[in-house]
Amino acid sequence: MPRHIVVLSIPAHGHLRPLLAVTEQLVRRGHRVSFLTSEDFAPAVRATGATALPYDSLLTEALGPGQYQTLTSDMLAWSGVLFLQESAQLVPLARQLFADDVPDLVLYDMIVGPAGRALGQLWDRPAVQSTPSMASNAHYSQKRTVDVDSGVPDDHPAVVELHHQAEQFAADLGITASPEYLVDWGADRSLVYAPREFQPAGETFGEETTFVGPCFSAEYTRCSWDAPRDGLPLVVISMGTLYNNQPDFFPTCVRAFDGQPWHAVITLGNGLDARKLGPLPSNVEVHAWIPQLAALRRADVFVTAAGLGSLMESLYAGTPPVLVPQMPETRVASRRAVELGLGTLLDPAEVTEDTLLDAVRATAADDGLRERVRRMAEVTQRAGGAGRAAEALESLW
Repeated sequence: MPRHIVVLSIPAHGHLRPLLAVTEQLVRRGHRVSFLTSEDFAPAVRATGATALPYDSLLTEALGPGQYQTLTSDMLAWSGVLFLQESAQLVPLARQLFADDVPDLVLYDMIVGPAGRALGQLWDRPAVQSTPSMASNAHYSQKRTVDVDSGVPDDHPAVVELHHQAEQFAADLGITASPEYLVDWGADRSLVYAPREFQPAGETFGEETTFVGPCFSAEYTRCSWDAPRDGLPLVVISMGTLYNNQPDFFPTCVRAFDGQPWHAVITLGNGLDARKLGPLPSNVEVHAWIPQLAALRRADVFVTAAGLGSLMESLYAGTPPVLVPQMPETRVASRRAVELGLGTLLDPAEVTEDTLLDAVRATAADDGLRERVRRMAEVTQRAGGAGRAAEALESLW
């Protein structure tokens, strides 16, 4: 029986892409999807067959492409307050939009968890968290792990303010929810875009958490890419979308592979003008974007900032990564990958032409690592992706 699902998202590529893939599956199965999004992402939402409901997000500027080179602990701490304020504007907007058409299910991004949980209570409907990160429960807290990594203390003024605003949020809406429950990244029900085998304490999660692995749109999986024909081993280099403003890193990559027996394909996104890199060696090419999954299927090594989406693409394609994390959350994911023997970690502060080239060479030459990545590729592909995510949502009715 067709149902009506409302999706709450944020204007960030890494968070939106899996949600769009799941939305596409839901629409194909005959469900009606109403998707609250920023104007910039409305065309991508409409392409899935869902109804795009654009609104002015408080996060558009903060999460814009190439916005950051570094993320301080203060910035991370205060971001939590901004995320709660985004939820505070989403709840009345959704209640107004659907006053006469209450959805059957709320699918919400983890960053606007307070809004998703509040609407689930207010409408008495199932609410499911979309989690482009590690899952959390009583045994493992991703938020706590990230906070510890970033050095944010429990008595930081932003933490105190977040607790106060979360109390006020619940009181204003008349819902029964503690501040800790509202702002935590754990959830009563969640979809997680990684396989259980990658999750810390994965064995402790029950049926409330569905590990579906990476979720790709049908069009993205069909993308092709013409690999270089020079016969050289291929390294793909990308810093993702949010932290690709790297004016020192990308020129270092060009110099590292100049004259080496490698072909380097570098994607800049909106982070840097390619002209600033100067003349390129014949074995180095630079693009704004490429169909990354298609390229990784042909690559020998992937140098990545280790956002979960890119890291899962690397593992799905069976391409071993060199991990250059730019923020606490990606450091956590990188350490997990290294713990499982699935990649090589390179401290961003220690990236030089020599250390980068050495890391790529060592990763390509490590037969044990490549075999572990090959096995994880099989696990990741079996996780089910967007189809399994849609099935998990349908099981709630």
